[in-house]
Amino acid sequence: MRAVRLPTALLALLALAAVCAWRSSPPSPRGADAAATEFSAARAAEVLGRLLGDGAPRTPGSPAHAAFRERLLDEVRRLGLTPDVDEGLACAPHGSCARLVNVLAELPGTTGGPAVLLTAHTDSVGAGPGASDDGSGVAVLLEAARALLAAPRRNPVLLLFDDGEEDGLLGAELFARSPRARSVGAVVNLEARGTTGPSLLFETSADNAWLVRRAVSRLPRPVTSSLFAFVYDRLPNDTDLTVYKREGLAGLNLAFIGSAARYHTREDSLANLSRASLQHQGENVLALARALAETDLREPPSGRAVFFSVAGAFVLAWPLPAAPAFALLALLLVRLACLRRGGRFLPRIRALVPFLAPFAAALSGVLAWQLLRALGAFPVTFVPRPWASLAAAVAAGLLAALPVLSAEARRAGDAAASWERAWTSTALLGLVLTLAWPETSYLLVAPALVAGGARLALPEPVSPWLPFAASGLVLLPLALFLPDALGPAALPVVAAAFGIVLATLPVDSTRGAWRRPVGVLAALFVAASAAALALSKPTPDEPEHGTMIAVEEEGRPEARLAYSPASGRLHPAVAAAGRFEKAPGLYPWASKASPFAAPLPSTSLAFPELSIVDSAPLPDGRRRVRLRLASARRAPRLGLVFPDAAGVEEIRVEGHPLPPPYLRRTPTSGRPLRLSVRGAPPEGFVLELTLPATPREAFVLDETPGLPPSATTIGRSRPATVAPSNGGDATLLFRKVSL
Repeated sequence: MRAVRLPTALLALLALAAVCAWRSSPPSPRGADAAATEFSAARAAEVLGRLLGDGAPRTPGSPAHAAFRERLLDEVRRLGLTPDVDEGLACAPHGSCARLVNVLAELPGTTGGPAVLLTAHTDSVGAGPGASDDGSGVAVLLEAARALLAAPRRNPVLLLFDDGEEDGLLGAELFARSPRARSVGAVVNLEARGTTGPSLLFETSADNAWLVRRAVSRLPRPVTSSLFAFVYDRLPNDTDLTVYKREGLAGLNLAFIGSAARYHTREDSLANLSRASLQHQGENVLALARALAETDLREPPSGRAVFFSVAGAFVLAWPLPAAPAFALLALLLVRLACLRRGGRFLPRIRALVPFLAPFAAALSGVLAWQLLRALGAFPVTFVPRPWASLAAAVAAGLLAALPVLSAEARRAGDAAASWERAWTSTALLGLVLTLAWPETSYLLVAPALVAGGARLALPEPVSPWLPFAASGLVLLPLALFLPDALGPAALPVVAAAFGIVLATLPVDSTRGAWRRPVGVLAALFVAASAAALALSKPTPDEPEHGTMIAVEEEGRPEARLAYSPASGRLHPAVAAAGRFEKAPGLYPWASKASPFAAPLPSTSLAFPELSIVDSAPLPDGRRRVRLRLASARRAPRLGLVFPDAAGVEEIRVEGHPLPPPYLRRTPTSGRPLRLSVRGAPPEGFVLELTLPATPREAFVLDETPGLPPSATTIGRSRPATVAPSNGGDATLLFRKVSL
């Protein structure tokens, strides 16, 4: 085996990364003239334009949301379907409730089997139009339904356009307790956490082997893996699929996450929505719907899988219980290849030591990340043009990996020994990964399987390059879009991934062979770092999140304007417009430091009202209390906060009990309990709960969108690169009560 010249290896790595970027990108959007059985982004965008209207935020109960729903009903009827409307109040485990309206429509099947549920939410946050999150999902389902109607299907397909997702997955809660939920056999949920990028299949239900085999494998351009689901299950995030998984339903989750700075802001608009992302999302949901509609969903088999997509072309999978066997097979093939090529079957001790280049690359990635952060390249988590910092991390990682690779190659003695050390350690690490987190094991096990098989079966000029390509096709797509998912914190992982792929090739170890590449990589690092410093700053198109809330407590002579810039820094124009200072204790129920705050004149608005309807003692000394909360100013959101939630139990809102605490972000003891209701009638709402015998301190509050006139000047002082996010600017009034 001959060593590969370092410039050749680096050029091959660059070419491989380019192929992965191309194959992991969404497909070109189809025009309105696409075949009736195909998905067309142009048709979906036209539908979405009609649905969005003037682009006003669609919070539950708002006029804009009601108008959106009427337009949605018209679009469903345009397809020749008869929509159903399901109204009711639903509550989430963390205490938010709302009056909701879900819209449903069914595409009948040829059999009476369980239905395939396709779902997207109709509401948006208060800060923006929600064209991507989740107007795109609604439009995609309508266009997918049009394509599905072009041919019969075995199972019925149920479309659910649910309400109140942003307030706590409330529409899913409402549907889950309806009789129609019992007819569902599998769920496909559509989401977006940005406006661009590929459609990722990022979450599955636990028993996913049959879903991978019968549905995920049908994706025309798959970008997915069991690693996605493994990581997502450990993040404090939830979508409507969380509710359906709790109910025991099989399900799949799709989303695109590029340009995340626009998420939950005014810039989540139709103009910024990528038509390619819309096309990819549509093709994926259409493929999954067709596959599941032809699958017997009555008794889905159990079992989990390790799975991953390869260059957006196909999906490979094996049963999760078989993961150790695949890892052992990879190690066996690598060692058999060493034996057949004149080596020995049992590795020497030095070959058991994992190669150090990827670790050096990861460490260098950490240093590059922290250096760029210290210089101001990442004022916020998600920045525009992340490619600059990604390129800097890759260059830094390879710079650190090269001398380690050179030293490793000299220590090995020749190219064959270098190959043996690299792939033996890779296979061993894959085995360790399998035993610890089997869902992630494919990252090393799959390339090691290819390495051992190629070395056994293929001639010398080919055998080193095939596992190099396999390693790149598995690892590099993940590395390239990981910054979209995690922000700059992903840069060390990106550097490590490139280091792993480069380390799979036996490179020339002579010092002169890597001096010039080191110079080129150093120049690339400097140029990319400069670009990151110059370009990776918030823009009007991808702004920093900065919400203002006017807060007034009853009994205080003035109100305060709370400001929460994502960077944690006051812009000069904002600082000049108001006398801002850090405001610990702005919210009495919040223990940690509050955002900046500036004094405001009193809003002169009526404070929320609370009255005790009745109170009855319980045999154990506690009390069962019924309260009525109302807003004299007709605020769309009402709330009650207990700074200390200990002993507050058995909560019902308008007779509806809070569901079990299934969300992953389970509150810890000692945290406050905040109950809120959106869309309360003028007379307010009734809350029932069990309280301790001794009186408890609480706060009743109400909230309206927008700032009072006294704060508009300060609100306008925000630069164009800062935009309200999530619920948007608001006015919040509260008063202290004893219960």
